[in-house]
Amino acid sequence: KGSELDYLIHWHGYPVSERTWEPHTNLTHVANLLAAFHKTNPAVPRIITASLHFRPYENYTATSKPPMLFDW
Repeated sequence: KGSELDYLIHWHGYPVSERTWEPHTNLTHVANLLAAFHKTNPAVPRIITASLHFRPYENYTATSKPPMLFDW
């Protein structure tokens, strides 16, 4: 399935044999339960919602002088 996050769901009132794997997109109505699950299980994978902002690379080591072995 690639990078999609799935949860093993035990449905209330059903036997353990009826558990199903559900994608996180199907579980939007139980966001509070997922938050509680991740709070009590911090090591399990989770969806990262933060966006990263990268700055362009600036080369501070480039100079206009030709390279020299010694400068004395």
